[in-house]
Amino acid sequence: MGIFTSNPLFEMLKKDHAKVKELFDQFEKATDRRTKARLVQETLLELDVHATLEERLIYPAIREEIDAEDLMDEALEEHHVAHTLMNELKRMSPGDDRYDAKFTVLGENIKHHVKEEEGSMFPEAEKADLNWEELAQQAMERKEAFKARKSGSRAKGKSARAKAGRKSRAPQLRKAA
Repeated sequence: MGIFTSNPLFEMLKKDHAKVKELFDQFEKATDRRTKARLVQETLLELDVHATLEERLIYPAIREEIDAEDLMDEALEEHHVAHTLMNELKRMSPGDDRYDAKFTVLGENIKHHVKEEEGSMFPEAEKADLNWEELAQQAMERKEAFKARKSGSRAKGKSARAKAGRKSRAPQLRKAA
């Protein structure tokens, strides 16, 4: 089986990558400011949630299990660059000089990051002795909660239960012996 047919966490991340790539592609084709502004806001939300998941949950779990400090550090530095561009875009308006250029550069940075993640980090990480199903479940729960919080909506229903459940149980990320 290939890497993305056997690992539920990487399946989820790959879907996120594809969604964001599609948003960048739509932006390139958009001609009016309103559409561009909507696409930028949607992309920034997706990237913010995705990066938060990776930085707080996924990368620490992987870092503990693989011997690839340089790879993990580079991924975090790529996130830093993306966060910088994202924060600048959040303070801009679609009519500002370099708005389109800044979003295009963000897209190029993200595409490079995805290529390295899917081509280097994921194959290396998949060798780790982690409970991928549990990590994927935690990632899905946190993703829902982060997305609700970042989009300004209140975490209700399943998000609230996921948040409460996360506090009450200790993560079991290593595979059972």
